[in-house]
Amino acid sequence: MALSSGWRVFASFPMNRYVVLWKAVRSSGFPLFPWGHCPWRGTGSLLDPEMKAFLEENTEVTSSGSLTPEIQLRLLTPRCKFWWERADLWPLRDPYWAIYWPGGQALSRYLLDNPDVVRGKSVLDIGSGCGATAIAAKMTRI
Repeated sequence: MALSSGWRVFASFPMNRYVVLWKAVRSSGFPLFPWGHCPWRGTGSLLDPEMKAFLEENTEVTSSGSLTPEIQLRLLTPRCKFWWERADLWPLRDPYWAIYWPGGQALSRYLLDNPDVVRGKSVLDIGSGCGATAIAAKMTRI
């Protein structure tokens, strides 16, 4: 599989530079978010009430059928209305966030089975879909 030019640049960038940059940002004393905390943490109170109701109505909380039955996620499943609709009828963009992708399942399972990998470390979960990898990392640190 050939990487696009952007990914080739990213893949060739030494990872220790990211670590140095991250440590510099963290040690600067400035919050990572201008309001002092991450808005996505908490009870979901930042969601518009209509959007929250829509998501609750059109997704399902499930933990079955994955490699990590100990994690419950709100997902788009075959029992959900929009699973069977045409993509152009979905009121939001493609719901990548509502699917527990196989790669995310495998990484989540690995973290749960090998907690020493993330113990005592900061974990940044980018692009894993529904966030289960971040949840698994957090579960290993409790």
